[in-house]
Amino acid sequence: MKKMFTTLFLVLTSLFAIQSQTLVTTQPLNKNAVLEEYTGIHCQYCPEGHAISASILANHPGRAVVVAIHQGSYAIPGAGEPDYRTPFGDLLASQSGLTGYPSGTVNRHVFSGTNTALGRGDWTANSELILQQPSPVNVGIATSYNAATRELTVNVELYYTANSATTSNFINVALIQNHVFGPQTAGGAGNNYEHMEMLRYFITGQWGDEVTTTTQGSLVEKSYVYTIPAAYNSIPCVVENCDIAVYVAQGHQEILTGDVVPAINGTNLYIGDVTTAESTMKLGQPTVTTDFNLFANSNLAGTEPFKIKLVSAPPVGWTSAFEIDGQTFSDSTITDLVKGTPKSFILHVTPGTPASFETYVFELSSVNNPNAPVKYFKAFVMSNVNTLLVNAAGDNNATLHQDVYIAGLIAGGCDHLAVMKSNLFVQANDAGIFTELLNVFYNCAWTFPAFTDPEALAVKAFVDNGGNLLVAGQDIGWDIMSGAAGNHGTPVTQDLYTNYLKATFVDDGSTANNKLVANTADPIYGSTATSTIVDVYGGNMYPDQITPLQNATAAFYYNTTLTKTCAVKSTKDQAKVIYFGVGLEMVQSTDVRNDVLKKTYDWFMEGVGITENGEKHSASLGQNFPNPANDHTTIMLSAIDRDMTLEVTDLMGRKLLNAAVKAGASQIQIATSGIQNGLYLYRLISNGKVIDTKRMEIVK
Repeated sequence: MKKMFTTLFLVLTSLFAIQSQTLVTTQPLNKNAVLEEYTGIHCQYCPEGHAISASILANHPGRAVVVAIHQGSYAIPGAGEPDYRTPFGDLLASQSGLTGYPSGTVNRHVFSGTNTALGRGDWTANSELILQQPSPVNVGIATSYNAATRELTVNVELYYTANSATTSNFINVALIQNHVFGPQTAGGAGNNYEHMEMLRYFITGQWGDEVTTTTQGSLVEKSYVYTIPAAYNSIPCVVENCDIAVYVAQGHQEILTGDVVPAINGTNLYIGDVTTAESTMKLGQPTVTTDFNLFANSNLAGTEPFKIKLVSAPPVGWTSAFEIDGQTFSDSTITDLVKGTPKSFILHVTPGTPASFETYVFELSSVNNPNAPVKYFKAFVMSNVNTLLVNAAGDNNATLHQDVYIAGLIAGGCDHLAVMKSNLFVQANDAGIFTELLNVFYNCAWTFPAFTDPEALAVKAFVDNGGNLLVAGQDIGWDIMSGAAGNHGTPVTQDLYTNYLKATFVDDGSTANNKLVANTADPIYGSTATSTIVDVYGGNMYPDQITPLQNATAAFYYNTTLTKTCAVKSTKDQAKVIYFGVGLEMVQSTDVRNDVLKKTYDWFMEGVGITENGEKHSASLGQNFPNPANDHTTIMLSAIDRDMTLEVTDLMGRKLLNAAVKAGASQIQIATSGIQNGLYLYRLISNGKVIDTKRMEIVK
């Protein structure tokens, strides 16, 4: 096997470096997440780990790298099985401190304790943390391949936008292969399991190639030439299925950032980006256009043509388009960009009547550099939503079972429902778009960590503002309160558990906790039928046994003797909270779980939208504008078929003002000059019944 390195090393003045670099940008960027995943072929939970790593790649295109390292006892092949191990895996694994499989390190960073190894449930949340951190170095990659000689050339370019914490960094160049079909104990594919991102070889050796100039303004260019063998361990290396991952480490540990490109004619040439000075999340209103003021930026010398494409899949009735150079486009256009001169454009989103939380993605691509990666920008609009299903983002379990909640809530009459993952819930809370939101159904399923600190803080803020909350999932109490090895309890999440969910964790639970039995004395859930609780997690059934704290009550039990509490119900100021120590996806009876969701929704809404005859009312409120209000605000009205009353209260329910609403009215203006800054409710009332409720903010 032929192997050769050629190295070109340049340290230049900042100005000359800026003029000479070709791949990277000189502007500071955040870190990319580099997941080194330790896996095998006889590993029960490795397919689940592969699904998590795939979701990280899918959710963060161009921002994440996965290197699957076959190592350890589960990677040892049996008779006639392929050997996917490498000479590098054992030393990397021993450095990580792993104790089980699959394990992974995210940028070889120590997030807690002393080890870098993380269980699969921690990969997503910790990748999110890494993606928010600034990187002192940008990495550029370009590859070329000679099929006749199997000679691969990898050109690497580093530009330091800040000083590295250490004077010695190491470039790691990994050859990884996709679509390797072979055995896997789990996953249901037998000997035809598709292995992805499999490490085949470190071209730069065990710990990488050293770089000793790591100060701000330094440009480093290196070239690596390597002849790829036809096979490793008798397993063919199909170069067409291979990628090159390049990442930079401080010493042999902390990875600063990295990227990945195809082995054949791959590049991560930084073409530019789309940016905004505004929030990327906004609260919309039906039939009212929401605008995002954006900028398209080129990192390519001179004037270059770029394609800007808008990708979205909103519900019927929602429309979107973008405006650039005085023209409006619903799909895509090609426009010239000049380096150093941002071009402004506007995204217009007009929500329809259907409630939704929608994602709008802009793809920026270089016409003259088709192999360069597309750059993505996301904007989000939420409209006409009073109830939100939040799926824990730590792994895929919550999303896999979200239909249980969606179907049950829709069957229960919820027609203002949207869905988002918990990491976006944090961003949405920070963006302040929950002023209309009344209820959150938080689906933890079986997820680790059940809550990250930012997620817990966002949930607490929502409840503190009067929002109603359902939380359900197994192992939440164990994960937060048990103190057992591998748990994720922190002061922030423990405060959520104790002071918001109002529960004490008693026991991890087992298959013995196999019934959902209502507390017949409970005024909300007392008439709910009994259902069996079943294992939907392949032998992992841990319905937490809990007990209510002061001012909380037991709503459901695991047994007919009513000695093991399953769910705790409470209030916190004006907020209503119900917490299940088991995921509703584990409740076998569809009728029972739908009944639980309907009763929860009705309890949360307390008759909102119900006429004096007990029927659903068609009259409704629009969102006030402006919002936040100052001295006055206007509220749109719909289907006002009789005289009604508009009432404004604080979050404690204290009445501040009311105004007459005449039959046929389409809007009403109210004076808010006498109301202090803060969040308030405004309610439409007919014959003493609340027909609709929304929130508004007053800021002066």
